[in-house]
Amino acid sequence: MKPWVKIIIALVLGVIAGLILNIQHDPSPFLLKLQDIIGLIGKAFIDLLKMLVGLIVFSSLVVGMCHISDPKKLGRIGTRTILFYAGTTVLAVVFGLVMVFLVRPGTGLGLPLPANLGGAQTVGLTDFLFGIVPSNPFAAFSEGNILQIIVFAVFFAFAINMAGERGKKVLSLLESVSEVMYSLTHFIMRLAPYGVFALILTAVSSVGFKVIVPLLTFLLCNYIAFALQIGIVFCLSLKYLSKLEVAPFFKGMKDAIVLAFTTSSSSATLPVSLDCARNHLGISPDISGFVLSLGSTINMNGAAIGQAISAIFIAQAYGIEVTVVKVLILVFVSLVSAIGAAGIPGTGIVMLSVVLNAMGLPIEGIALVAGVDRIREMGSAVVNVLGDAVAAVFIAQKEGQINEKRYHKITWLE
Repeated sequence: MKPWVKIIIALVLGVIAGLILNIQHDPSPFLLKLQDIIGLIGKAFIDLLKMLVGLIVFSSLVVGMCHISDPKKLGRIGTRTILFYAGTTVLAVVFGLVMVFLVRPGTGLGLPLPANLGGAQTVGLTDFLFGIVPSNPFAAFSEGNILQIIVFAVFFAFAINMAGERGKKVLSLLESVSEVMYSLTHFIMRLAPYGVFALILTAVSSVGFKVIVPLLTFLLCNYIAFALQIGIVFCLSLKYLSKLEVAPFFKGMKDAIVLAFTTSSSSATLPVSLDCARNHLGISPDISGFVLSLGSTINMNGAAIGQAISAIFIAQAYGIEVTVVKVLILVFVSLVSAIGAAGIPGTGIVMLSVVLNAMGLPIEGIALVAGVDRIREMGSAVVNVLGDAVAAVFIAQKEGQINEKRYHKITWLE
């Protein structure tokens, strides 16, 4: 059975069990004790996710930055590509924030705050900006300060590139660490159904039927934001930046769209995306190979939308005020974490824990969205794939490496 199927089953069973416990007006001591034990299982799963976050972020970010910081890649085309990706990612986060703040799907759930979050302090913008620079990187790891880990990783990656051949030895070690963390994450994600069951049971048992409609609204917010990103950012980019017709683009990418939606994986869709870009859109192999390969690593428009909506949804569910500083943290982490996200299995769940940690939000809230994450990821993967392809069209058009006659002749039947 597929892991995502197990997680959905765990979500459904957790909701049912939680509703049963919720309607018990006078639960027996046995049920109360059982609920406590199940709550501990959920806490253990959250602790396992927390255990992964620091090293995953550091190793994957350093490795990713070192790979794209190759001087041969960071020429005119590379810089233009990265800036294009950064711009569309910021816009993706904005669309996600607009939707979740307008609809407010989590408002009214009133989930109880975890005990270790009760004393959270409001951080000012100045304190935030100066606080993200670690005075002791080891302390940042031990305290789980994700923003400081990210800043340290950025400097560390630059230092590796400056060190030349000696730096390559350190990079090789970190590549091995990243692979080990990949394996460890894969193992822990096998336990996700049990953790999701325990966490969602605990959440639903306290709020009852109130959780179902917000989850459906949460999914609706995601898909409307996906549609806005495609309909506004991508279509306008094709029309006014690339000076090309919009319809042929979607005709040419239809195979990649279908595969991305059914597999929920933009990385797995890369070979088909390359074929569509070269044979249907008329983009040169050099441009399509570089831009799409780079995009599958650092360009996650769909994931950025999902992280923004999920984080604010969880904050609303717990009744936590989202300050301007928290929003800035969300944008920053969404941008930077995308560099290493592609190499992590279960990206949606693991990277959301990074965002929640950085924003000071309860990681326990992952249980609310974990069960429907597969449904969200189907649309997210499509946005990721189309975002890469739009960038490839833009770069190819600017470099004169697109066959416009081939582009405009594509039909739905090809």
